[in-house]
Formats: sequence, C-alpha cells, structure tokens
Amino acid sequence: MLILPIVLLLVICIPHEALAWGGGIHLQLGSAVLNNLQALKPAIAAIIGEFPNDFLYGCIAADITIGKKFTHYLLHCHRWRIGLKILENAEKDAQKACAYGYLSHLAADTVAHNYFVPYKIMRSFSTFTLKHAYWEMRFENFVDKDIWETARKVSMENYRQNDALLRKVLSDTIFSFGTNKRIFNSILLVSRVEKWQQVLQTLSDSSRFALEEIDRDEYMSLAEEAVFDFLNSFEDSRFFQADPTGERALATAEAVRKNLRLLYRSGKLTKPQAMEQLDEIKGKLREAICQPELLLQILSTE
Repeated sequence: MLILPIVLLLVICIPHEALAWGGGIHLQLGSAVLNNLQALKPAIAAIIGEFPNDFLYGCIAADITIGKKFTHYLLHCHRWRIGLKILENAEKDAQKACAYGYLSHLAADTVAHNYFVPYKIMRSFSTFTLKHAYWEMRFENFVDKDIWETARKVSMENYRQNDALLRKVLSDTIFSFGTNKRIFNSILLVSRVEKWQQVLQTLSDSSRFALEEIDRDEYMSLAEEAVFDFLNSFEDSRFFQADPTGERALATAEAVRKNLRLLYRSGKLTKPQAMEQLDEIKGKLREAICQPELLLQILSTE
C-alpha cells in the first residue's frame, strides 16, 4: 500500500488549505442533518430529504479545491459569498441539495478553523510539528465506522450536474477543477481504506496530546449547532458573522503559540503557567467564533 504514505505526505504538505474537518467528520455532520430533518424549515428539509446523497456530496465538495490560497481573497471557495452563489446558480432541486451541503460544510468549518484547530495549535506550543493538518487527522480517527460505508455509497453516485454547478462558480487555482476533483477523489478513497484508518489510530495512540471525549463532544456539538443554525437562518445566523477560513483566528493562534514557545524555551514561563493562560484563552476563542473582533483581546493579553 505505497499509496498510503504518499497520500499522508500530500495531506501534510498542503495542510491548512486542504482540509478543515476531514471528509468523514463532514459526512457525519451531514448525516446528523438527514437524521433530524424535522429540525429544519419544511422547504429546505424537503429538498435535502429528497436528494440526500447530493446533500452529502455537497458536504464534502467544498474541499475539492486544492490550492485555495492561490485565488483572490473574494474568490476563495470557503467564503460565504461563494457558497451562496452556488445556491443562487442551482437550477434543479438536486443541485440545491448539493448547495445546502456546501453551505453546511462552511458552517461546520467556522468551528474547526476558529476554535478547534487554533486552540490545539496553541496548546501544543512545546513542539514544532503539531499544527493544522495533525489535529484534523486526529479528529478524523473518531469518525463513526458506519460513516465510511456512507462515504462509499456517496462516492459511487454520478454528480455530473453538481460538478457542472461547482465548475461554473468555483475559480481554478493551481489546478483545474477536473484535476482537483481527481486528487480529491484519491484522498477520499484512501480515507476509507482500513490501513489508512489504522495509521490514524497509531497516530492517536502514540501522541502525548490527548483528544478527550469531552473535548470531541464539545467541538462536534458546536459544529452541529452551526450547521443547523445556518440552514435555518442563513444570513441571519450568528455563524454567518464567522469566517469559515478562520484566517484571523489561525493567525492569532500562531502568534500566541510562537510567544509561548519563546517564553517556555527561555525559562520565563513554565508549562503549567502556559496551560493556565491557555485555559483562559479558550473561552475567549470560543466567544470570538462569531465575534472575530474579540481576537484582539487575546493578542493584547500576550
């Protein structure tokens, strides 16, 4: 299985733009929507319920684009305006279901990129290597096993109309849409392979940085809240104020991480003292998901 280390290298080499939550997590969140359609407005629930696989495809399709940073700021595929433009250009109900899935992906990413990943980046300040991609892969290890069967079923469908919609709206990066799609399909395929899941399990078991169940539950419940809140309220959702790319939060996390590392290595700060500071920052970081201006408070305390 030479492809496993190759894809692992690919994921690590294009970390913060290839993934947010992994495909498995996005499918798990999408499945939660399908299992609770009564929590959505009837018109939206009817479309998603009629075209569940198109919806799930949309839930992972937002990560088709590789090299997101090579597009103009306003054309980044993880901007709300792009997700809404996909919905505006959807002519058929199956395409609308796909667009709802795409927007659900962005809603979930507001939690991943503004809270989960930034906090873990800061908390692992004492090491060089534990950054964006590492924590996303760690979380993927806890995906429900039946979700990978869902992934297999979703991947077997033909989404030509959905791809035509995405191709119409999304900008090319360093690769064309077709090339991006082939790379994405390969990553998704490997994610379902048992040996790859064993790699993730080994990664988790050998780490000295725990990802406790209580933490996983918090992040997942918050991501689920973001998805349902957005699907019901759209621009009126409080999560619409959050940036799905998490650029400011991730930059803040890197700044805090760098400062803590310098203080720790120079002997001016002990690890317990750093952890105490981070415990205080965590609450502020969560609050800043939908109020990004609060990130300045985190930087001002450093």
